[in-house]
Amino acid sequence: MKKAVLFGVILLLAAQQALAVYVVILRNGARVVAKEKYKVQGPNAVFVTKNGTFTSIPLDQLDVETTDKVNGMGLGDAQLLEWVDAKKLLPTPTPTPPVAALGRIKAGVAAKEGAAARPTPTPGVMFREARYRDSKVDLAFQQGLESYHLYLYRTSEGTKPAYLFIEIQVNGQPETIKALQAVTATYQLLVQKAPDRLPERVELQMLNEAGKEAGVFRLSADDAAELVSGKVTPESFYVQHVIF
Repeated sequence: MKKAVLFGVILLLAAQQALAVYVVILRNGARVVAKEKYKVQGPNAVFVTKNGTFTSIPLDQLDVETTDKVNGMGLGDAQLLEWVDAKKLLPTPTPTPPVAALGRIKAGVAAKEGAAARPTPTPGVMFREARYRDSKVDLAFQQGLESYHLYLYRTSEGTKPAYLFIEIQVNGQPETIKALQAVTATYQLLVQKAPDRLPERVELQMLNEAGKEAGVFRLSADDAAELVSGKVTPESFYVQHVIF
Protein backbone atom coordinates (compact mmCIF):
# COMPACT_ATOMS: atom_id res chain seq x y z
CA MET A 1 0.00 0.00 0.00
CA LYS A 2 2.79 2.40 0.97
CA LYS A 3 4.60 1.59 -2.27
CA ALA A 4 1.44 2.36 -4.26
CA VAL A 5 1.02 5.70 -2.49
CA LEU A 6 4.68 6.56 -3.04
CA PHE A 7 4.41 5.63 -6.70
CA GLY A 8 1.34 7.86 -7.02
CA VAL A 9 3.19 10.77 -5.45
CA ILE A 10 6.12 10.28 -7.84
CA LEU A 11 3.75 10.30 -10.82
CA LEU A 12 2.07 13.45 -9.55
CA LEU A 13 5.39 15.24 -9.12
CA ALA A 14 6.49 14.12 -12.56
CA ALA A 15 3.28 15.47 -14.08
CA GLN A 16 3.69 18.79 -12.33
CA GLN A 17 7.26 19.08 -13.57
CA ALA A 18 6.15 18.28 -17.10
CA LEU A 19 3.71 21.19 -16.95
CA ALA A 20 6.21 23.57 -15.38
CA VAL A 21 6.77 26.71 -17.40
CA TYR A 22 8.02 30.22 -16.83
CA VAL A 23 6.18 33.12 -18.41
CA VAL A 24 8.23 36.15 -19.43
CA ILE A 25 6.07 39.29 -19.56
CA LEU A 26 7.12 42.31 -21.60
CA ARG A 27 6.29 45.95 -20.91
CA ASN A 28 3.98 46.04 -23.94
CA GLY A 29 1.88 43.24 -22.41
CA ALA A 30 3.15 40.46 -24.65
CA ARG A 31 4.02 37.10 -23.08
CA VAL A 32 6.60 34.48 -23.99
CA VAL A 33 6.53 31.00 -22.46
CA ALA A 34 9.97 29.71 -21.45
CA LYS A 35 11.11 26.36 -20.12
CA GLU A 36 12.64 28.03 -17.06
CA LYS A 37 13.49 31.45 -15.66
CA TYR A 38 15.56 33.74 -17.85
CA LYS A 39 19.23 34.48 -17.19
CA VAL A 40 20.76 37.92 -17.35
CA GLN A 41 23.64 38.26 -19.80
CA GLY A 42 24.80 41.85 -20.09
CA PRO A 43 21.87 44.04 -21.17
CA ASN A 44 19.73 41.06 -22.20
CA ALA A 45 17.50 38.40 -20.68
CA VAL A 46 18.15 35.05 -22.33
CA PHE A 47 16.06 31.88 -22.13
CA VAL A 48 14.80 28.90 -24.10
CA THR A 49 11.15 28.96 -25.14
CA LYS A 50 8.88 25.98 -24.57
CA ASN A 51 9.42 25.10 -28.25
CA GLY A 52 13.19 24.93 -27.76
CA THR A 53 14.13 28.26 -29.36
CA PHE A 54 16.96 30.23 -27.76
CA THR A 55 15.71 33.80 -27.26
CA SER A 56 17.33 37.05 -26.15
CA ILE A 57 15.31 40.11 -25.10
CA PRO A 58 16.67 43.49 -23.90
CA LEU A 59 16.16 43.79 -20.15
CA ASP A 60 14.56 47.22 -20.50
CA GLN A 61 11.71 45.58 -22.44
CA LEU A 62 11.02 43.17 -19.58
CA ASP A 63 8.32 43.83 -16.98
CA VAL A 64 10.33 42.27 -14.16
CA GLU A 65 7.88 43.04 -11.36
CA THR A 66 4.87 41.54 -13.15
CA THR A 67 6.91 38.56 -14.37
CA ASP A 68 8.00 37.72 -10.82
CA LYS A 69 4.48 38.22 -9.46
CA VAL A 70 2.75 36.03 -12.04
CA ASN A 71 5.27 33.21 -11.82
CA GLY A 72 5.12 33.34 -8.04
CA MET A 73 1.39 32.52 -8.22
CA GLY A 74 2.14 29.00 -9.45
CA LEU A 75 1.44 28.82 -13.18
CA GLY A 76 -0.59 25.93 -14.43
CA ASP A 77 -2.76 25.86 -11.33
CA ALA A 78 -6.19 27.46 -11.11
CA GLN A 79 -6.32 30.20 -8.50
CA LEU A 80 -9.08 30.60 -5.93
CA LEU A 81 -11.09 33.68 -6.77
CA GLU A 82 -11.53 34.73 -3.16
CA TRP A 83 -13.16 38.04 -3.96
CA VAL A 84 -16.12 36.25 -5.56
CA ASP A 85 -16.23 33.62 -2.80
CA ALA A 86 -15.59 30.79 -5.23
CA LYS A 87 -16.37 27.41 -3.71
CA LYS A 88 -14.21 25.49 -6.14
CA LEU A 89 -11.57 26.01 -8.77
CA LEU A 90 -12.39 26.49 -12.40
CA PRO A 91 -12.96 23.10 -14.01
CA THR A 92 -9.97 21.19 -15.29
CA PRO A 93 -10.10 21.05 -19.08
CA THR A 94 -10.88 17.68 -20.61
CA PRO A 95 -9.66 16.48 -24.02
CA THR A 96 -11.89 17.54 -26.88
CA PRO A 97 -12.36 15.86 -30.25
CA PRO A 98 -10.70 17.40 -33.33
CA VAL A 99 -12.64 20.30 -34.79
CA ALA A 100 -12.57 20.13 -38.55
CA ALA A 101 -11.74 23.38 -40.38
CA LEU A 102 -11.43 25.56 -37.29
CA GLY A 103 -9.58 28.73 -38.22
CA ARG A 104 -10.28 28.11 -41.89
CA ILE A 105 -14.01 28.87 -42.00
CA LYS A 106 -14.88 30.70 -45.18
CA ALA A 107 -16.52 34.10 -45.04
CA GLY A 108 -20.28 33.83 -44.80
CA VAL A 109 -20.47 30.27 -43.52
CA ALA A 110 -21.50 31.39 -40.05
CA ALA A 111 -23.61 34.30 -41.27
CA LYS A 112 -27.21 34.53 -40.10
CA GLU A 113 -30.10 36.14 -41.92
CA GLY A 114 -32.63 38.80 -41.04
CA ALA A 115 -33.02 39.84 -37.42
CA ALA A 116 -30.68 37.04 -36.34
CA ALA A 117 -27.74 38.53 -38.21
CA ARG A 118 -24.81 39.45 -35.98
CA PRO A 119 -22.92 42.72 -36.34
CA THR A 120 -19.47 42.36 -37.84
CA PRO A 121 -16.57 43.42 -35.63
CA THR A 122 -15.31 46.95 -36.08
CA PRO A 123 -11.63 47.70 -36.77
CA GLY A 124 -11.50 48.82 -33.13
CA VAL A 125 -11.56 45.22 -31.86
CA MET A 126 -7.93 45.21 -30.82
CA PHE A 127 -5.58 45.49 -27.87
CA ARG A 128 -5.55 48.92 -26.20
CA GLU A 129 -3.19 50.57 -23.77
CA ALA A 130 -6.18 51.33 -21.52
CA ARG A 131 -6.82 48.65 -18.93
CA TYR A 132 -10.30 47.21 -18.33
CA ARG A 133 -12.15 49.23 -15.69
CA ASP A 134 -12.45 46.40 -13.12
CA SER A 135 -9.01 44.96 -12.34
CA LYS A 136 -10.41 42.05 -10.34
CA VAL A 137 -12.64 40.92 -13.19
CA ASP A 138 -9.64 41.26 -15.50
CA LEU A 139 -7.60 39.09 -13.13
CA ALA A 140 -10.38 36.50 -12.94
CA PHE A 141 -10.24 35.97 -16.72
CA GLN A 142 -6.44 35.81 -16.63
CA GLN A 143 -6.61 33.11 -13.96
CA GLY A 144 -9.24 31.29 -16.00
CA LEU A 145 -6.95 31.18 -19.03
CA GLU A 146 -3.99 29.99 -17.01
CA SER A 147 -6.07 27.25 -15.40
CA TYR A 148 -6.39 25.85 -18.94
CA HIS A 149 -2.63 26.25 -19.46
CA LEU A 150 -3.03 29.18 -21.86
CA TYR A 151 -0.30 31.71 -21.15
CA LEU A 152 0.17 33.73 -24.34
CA TYR A 153 -2.51 36.37 -23.88
CA ARG A 154 -3.05 40.01 -23.03
CA THR A 155 -6.13 41.93 -21.90
CA SER A 156 -7.36 45.49 -22.14
CA GLU A 157 -10.47 47.63 -22.40
CA GLY A 158 -12.63 46.69 -25.37
CA THR A 159 -14.42 48.83 -27.94
CA LYS A 160 -16.54 50.14 -25.06
CA PRO A 161 -15.53 50.71 -21.41
CA ALA A 162 -17.97 47.97 -20.39
CA TYR A 163 -16.32 45.47 -22.78
CA LEU A 164 -13.29 43.37 -21.81
CA PHE A 165 -10.87 42.57 -24.64
CA ILE A 166 -8.78 39.39 -24.62
CA GLU A 167 -6.16 38.48 -27.21
CA ILE A 168 -4.93 34.88 -27.11
CA GLN A 169 -2.31 33.13 -29.21
CA VAL A 170 -3.50 29.61 -29.97
CA ASN A 171 -1.57 26.71 -31.41
CA GLY A 172 -3.97 24.66 -33.48
CA GLN A 173 -7.49 23.41 -32.92
CA PRO A 174 -7.11 22.04 -29.36
CA GLU A 175 -5.97 25.40 -27.96
CA THR A 176 -8.69 27.21 -29.90
CA ILE A 177 -11.28 25.07 -28.11
CA LYS A 178 -9.55 25.46 -24.75
CA ALA A 179 -9.59 29.25 -25.16
CA LEU A 180 -13.34 29.25 -25.73
CA GLN A 181 -13.86 26.93 -22.77
CA ALA A 182 -11.67 29.01 -20.45
CA VAL A 183 -13.36 32.31 -21.32
CA THR A 184 -16.92 30.98 -21.12
CA ALA A 185 -16.27 29.06 -17.88
CA THR A 186 -14.87 32.19 -16.22
CA TYR A 187 -17.80 34.26 -17.48
CA GLN A 188 -20.23 31.77 -15.95
CA LEU A 189 -18.35 31.75 -12.65
CA LEU A 190 -18.78 35.51 -12.46
CA VAL A 191 -22.47 35.18 -13.32
CA GLN A 192 -22.88 33.01 -10.23
CA LYS A 193 -20.58 34.86 -7.84
CA ALA A 194 -20.42 38.51 -8.97
CA PRO A 195 -23.32 39.27 -11.34
CA ASP A 196 -23.13 43.00 -10.59
CA ARG A 197 -19.57 43.15 -11.97
CA LEU A 198 -20.02 41.26 -15.23
CA PRO A 199 -18.47 42.68 -18.40
CA GLU A 200 -21.26 43.59 -20.79
CA ARG A 201 -19.35 41.70 -23.49
CA VAL A 202 -16.06 39.90 -23.78
CA GLU A 203 -14.33 40.61 -27.08
CA LEU A 204 -12.05 37.69 -27.87
CA GLN A 205 -9.44 37.75 -30.63
CA MET A 206 -7.52 34.55 -31.33
CA LEU A 207 -4.27 34.61 -33.27
CA ASN A 208 -2.37 31.66 -34.63
CA GLU A 209 1.40 31.29 -34.32
CA ALA A 210 1.87 33.24 -37.56
CA GLY A 211 -0.03 36.18 -36.05
CA LYS A 212 -3.08 35.70 -38.29
CA GLU A 213 -6.62 35.74 -36.95
CA ALA A 214 -8.03 32.37 -35.91
CA GLY A 215 -11.36 33.81 -34.82
CA VAL A 216 -12.94 36.97 -33.41
CA PHE A 217 -15.84 36.81 -30.95
CA ARG A 218 -18.01 39.27 -29.02
CA LEU A 219 -19.59 37.14 -26.32
CA SER A 220 -22.29 37.87 -23.74
CA ALA A 221 -22.95 35.98 -20.53
CA ASP A 222 -25.88 34.23 -22.24
CA ASP A 223 -23.59 33.14 -25.07
CA ALA A 224 -21.12 31.71 -22.55
CA ALA A 225 -23.89 29.74 -20.84
CA GLU A 226 -24.62 27.88 -24.08
CA LEU A 227 -21.18 26.27 -24.14
CA VAL A 228 -20.74 25.79 -20.39
CA SER A 229 -24.13 24.07 -20.06
CA GLY A 230 -23.31 21.64 -22.85
CA LYS A 231 -26.25 22.74 -24.98
CA VAL A 232 -23.91 23.05 -27.96
CA THR A 233 -20.65 21.39 -28.89
CA PRO A 234 -17.48 23.51 -29.03
CA GLU A 235 -17.36 23.22 -32.82
CA SER A 236 -20.98 24.37 -33.18
CA PHE A 237 -20.36 27.21 -30.74
CA TYR A 238 -17.38 28.36 -32.80
CA VAL A 239 -19.36 28.41 -36.06
CA GLN A 240 -22.38 30.12 -34.48
CA HIS A 241 -20.46 32.90 -32.74
CA VAL A 242 -17.36 33.63 -34.82
CA ILE A 243 -17.60 37.08 -36.43
CA PHE A 244 -14.28 37.29 -38.31
